[in-house]
Amino acid sequence: MTGVAAQIWLPLSLLFYTAVALYWARIAARENRDYETYFSAAHSLSSWIVAMLMAGASVSCWFLLGGSAEIGQHGFSAPALLQAGIALALPGTIFFKRMWFVCQRLRLSSQAELFRSYYQSDFLVVVSTVIAILFAIAFAGLQMRALSHIISTLTGGEASPLVVSMVLSLVMFGYVAIGGMRAVAYLGVFQTVLLCAAMVGFAGYALIDLGGFGALNSRLLALASDPNGAPLFSVSGVIHFTAGLGRADASGSPDTAMMGFGLTLAFMGFQASPLASKIVLSANNARGFAAGQTWVMAGVFGGLIVFGIAIMGAAMLVEPGLSVPNIFMTLEKVSPWFMAWLLIGAIAGVQLVSALALLVAGESLVRNVYKPYFHATLSRRDTVNLTRVVVGILALASVLMQSLTPIALSALGSVVLPMSFQLWAPLLGVTWLRWITRPAAATGVAFGLAGVILTEPLGYEILSFFGLELPWGRWPWTIHSAAWGMAANLVVVLIISAITNREAFGEEAQEVRRFLQSALRVSGRAQALRSVAWAAILIWLFLAVGPGVEFGNFAFGVPGAGRGWILGMPSLWAWSALFWVLGVGLLWFLAYKLEMASPVTAVIDAYEPRPRLHLNQGQRERERLRALVITGAVGFGLAVLIAFSFGR
Repeated sequence: MTGVAAQIWLPLSLLFYTAVALYWARIAARENRDYETYFSAAHSLSSWIVAMLMAGASVSCWFLLGGSAEIGQHGFSAPALLQAGIALALPGTIFFKRMWFVCQRLRLSSQAELFRSYYQSDFLVVVSTVIAILFAIAFAGLQMRALSHIISTLTGGEASPLVVSMVLSLVMFGYVAIGGMRAVAYLGVFQTVLLCAAMVGFAGYALIDLGGFGALNSRLLALASDPNGAPLFSVSGVIHFTAGLGRADASGSPDTAMMGFGLTLAFMGFQASPLASKIVLSANNARGFAAGQTWVMAGVFGGLIVFGIAIMGAAMLVEPGLSVPNIFMTLEKVSPWFMAWLLIGAIAGVQLVSALALLVAGESLVRNVYKPYFHATLSRRDTVNLTRVVVGILALASVLMQSLTPIALSALGSVVLPMSFQLWAPLLGVTWLRWITRPAAATGVAFGLAGVILTEPLGYEILSFFGLELPWGRWPWTIHSAAWGMAANLVVVLIISAITNREAFGEEAQEVRRFLQSALRVSGRAQALRSVAWAAILIWLFLAVGPGVEFGNFAFGVPGAGRGWILGMPSLWAWSALFWVLGVGLLWFLAYKLEMASPVTAVIDAYEPRPRLHLNQGQRERERLRALVITGAVGFGLAVLIAFSFGR
């Protein structure tokens, strides 16, 4: 690494970024008055902050580091990746407005509280908490690990990946512990801008290096005309009935239309997660959800994915030296200031989702699990201080796993989005589908989680540890684990909802039903358009990410015998760009014309439940805590014993 880059630009950029982070943490702490509004920023975040924060957290740094690499390795054979902007925005269009109104009525501030209040389900509370923890430790940890290795390489090995990860995590812990949700939000806007700038910068550099968009597509055409490169520009079929990766090879390629559809479902898991719910429930009104999901998430970030990330991946296809790590290595010699700018953008993308996940996981563990079950008299100040401690422990656990157990980290990270997607069922039950019963929601999620785990490496590695073997591998029949999990989830929800009492809900749930029916009545025009909306959604899903995506293989030309692509770019790329535009139009139709996320201004009075007798739970809480400690110690001892017994 050059002396200028090593000694000046990189340290200066990191110091500037750290100073900005701590400055906004200080501002947030003053507005929080130390602890009073630590968790949800007093539900005062403006619409534009919520829109920026939601979009940046949804995209994070995964598309910059992982999405571009996927295209660089597999080409355009998985066009569903390019529809991620639409897939990420669709859940918010459906859920956010109604969820915000419900939680304003009941004065709730987290997804776990919503599940406890509406379903009275401890299981769903624990599932929401576990998913938040996995986001904090594994999902963000994988991105942090990849970035730490890049920075370590840029320093010539002077700073190890472990040291880099610890420093970045320490900065992140600092502003989360000091400023809470308000600091995460304020700094998140800055981080989102940096992330966008980095995505544009990488794509621009790749285009300039290759001689422009026309030169890039000329080289792609040459690659597609080669029989060995042609599979990179086509979907290999609708479905392949194989045992899954690791058990049997798919016929041709595992990148089928059904695999792409399942990947789209996994993307839809983020905005059903407790992280997205925390952002939504910190907003001061519901007026910005339509614009945020339609124009910011699907429009701006969807465009960055379908063009910026696609350009980066396509550049790697024709020139492997244009991968993100190699671009960093090149720039540190020719333009260290530009390299530092791009690096700060990547760091911002990782820390944005990681900080949010740490805060939500810490709050869920302390406020929604520990305090209700083990220490009901815990004061608000002590709750905040204990959450800060838990955030530090989770950050340390992620750093250690990045260094000591990268395989386990990868296995856990791969199941986070599919597991989060299983929360669609209980969220639909709260916001739209009143016929989903309490036992159906909880049992459906349980079966959905089992379906995800058993079709991912995590599941068969756990079973293999105990001497059991599954007859299938990862993603059997080339169907993503998110789809397998939701198939099991839906079957169970439908069966149990049909045989259980649909009116057996608690007082809060009954109030939610009455409130939504009266406060969010849609116009007659919107009701008349429902059938059109369902048809539009199904058509878009079929053609953009479902079996119909095979038309994209040849819709805009097939190279060969002197022929090229009609639009001068790969047919599947053009197909994806077309359906990105149509997807933005679809979201606009759902959000505004169907009034799913349309702006609404209303004063929502807090619901006052009937007075209830609260018994002293001190003795029971101590017994629960004692049982938890004993169970944890016994479980740890058994794990160690089994590990030694099997030589693992």
